[in-house]
Amino acid sequence: MLSRLVVQRSLHTSPRLLSSASPPSAFEVKLRDALKTSMKAKDRPAATCLKSVLADVTNAAKSGANPNEPTSQEGVMTVVRKGIAQRLQAAESYAPSSPSPHPENHASLLTEIDLLRSFLPPIPSATSLQQSISKIIASLPDDVRGSKGAAGKVLGVLWEQLGESKAGVDKKEIGKWVQDALRR
Repeated sequence: MLSRLVVQRSLHTSPRLLSSASPPSAFEVKLRDALKTSMKAKDRPAATCLKSVLADVTNAAKSGANPNEPTSQEGVMTVVRKGIAQRLQAAESYAPSSPSPHPENHASLLTEIDLLRSFLPPIPSATSLQQSISKIIASLPDDVRGSKGAAGKVLGVLWEQLGESKAGVDKKEIGKWVQDALRR
């Protein structure tokens, strides 16, 4: 009876083990490993920050189209970027120049921002991106450069070139740069 109860309980509480769901992204695994490391090192601020971000990742996965599937790598990066943006906004309200300064809260938020930024891939500079866009456009044939689908072709080649670091760029801004460069 007890063994049957244990088996039922374990089946009920661990559906991921038996499902055919895909494994979590490498980025999420990296965050979870960092959480374990910070907990072992008894680094409470880092552990708290990482727990918060991982809770947001789990929430994003559960509120997605398929709640049994983990969040994609791009989705996890988006959650981390939102966490950074939230902490930046909070840090501004605690800054020494704000109406209600709290230097200790400001410093801890800046530390959390640095921690989260350390997980994101390096972001290419604006000048290097614009140079890449110019080179891609120059390599296109004249008939393609003038067509409606030219921006899509340029962006496709650019995303290929950027690889993993494309997750760190603002895609809307890049799209505007491509449109401007094609008009010239």
